Amino acid sequence: MLSTSMPKKCLFPLLAAFTLLLLIAGHYSYNNLGDGSILRRPNTNRVATPSSLLKQSFPTKIWQSWKDDSEDPTERTVGFPHQWRVVNPTWRYERITDGNIDAYVGERFAKTDPALVDVFTALSDTILKADFLRYLILLREGGVWADIDVYPHRPVAEWVPERYRDRVNLVVGIENDHHKKPIWPGSPYSVQLCQYTVLAKPAHPAVRVLVDQVAGNLQRLVHDKGTGGAVTFEDVMATTGPFAFTKVLMDYFTNVTGVVHTGDELDDLAEPRLIGDVLVLPKDSFGWLPQEHTHDKGDPMILVEHLFIASWRAGHPG
Repeated sequence: MLSTSMPKKCLFPLLAAFTLLLLIAGHYSYNNLGDGSILRRPNTNRVATPSSLLKQSFPTKIWQSWKDDSEDPTERTVGFPHQWRVVNPTWRYERITDGNIDAYVGERFAKTDPALVDVFTALSDTILKADFLRYLILLREGGVWADIDVYPHRPVAEWVPERYRDRVNLVVGIENDHHKKPIWPGSPYSVQLCQYTVLAKPAHPAVRVLVDQVAGNLQRLVHDKGTGGAVTFEDVMATTGPFAFTKVLMDYFTNVTGVVHTGDELDDLAEPRLIGDVLVLPKDSFGWLPQEHTHDKGDPMILVEHLFIASWRAGHPG
């Protein structure tokens, strides 16, 4: 098990369940999303093509992060990390903790992407760092990323239906499809994709774009805030969170299909849909909420359950 760490004197405790947006997204704007990376880095040719990735299997690793490697991180997530190992006994479980987070990123990216390391290690806001970490892990390592407050209901091996298994390189789910357009003010989208749980093969081109755009977003944010400027809820959502994630994936869908994707085609999705090499799961697979009474707990469509603890929210105004 890995041990990683963010500085203890950072403003807010790490909790990667940052998508409380289901109830409050309508108050925040899409307009401050960046259009691309402003990094200056060498072309490392580490981006695989979808066709070459199809020849590979998904890495059998499950990744999480937390301030330490305790078995029961919070009162509300007692048994959650253990359950990932119970449900997926042949998969390797890794946790990045505050103690070695910078070392982990440095060891894996210093030679190929030193600018990414600089952006990452310069961050002091723990939620921005936790968000960025997941994308770096998915790019380099692949496998499953799951926030610490995500509980597994079904083995990862069951997430991709048999008919799609030779055509999928990335698996994402819908978090919010509450029949509202735009899903956030100023956005062109009618759904929000979740990034608290993702299954990926390493070096996926969409994840490479995501990493570059998030790095650029962070550089812009640091420049705009200067010293001492408060990082808001909207800053997090648009810079590293679901706003940024959804934008990159929708752009990728448009690029691989030649048809503009806005999320309308995913509204009320009843079964997994393949777009290019990305499998999009129905909302209840990753975004099921018991209070919505769509499926009873135990239904095979429910793959994970997210508690949406979002304790970081109190430290980010807006």
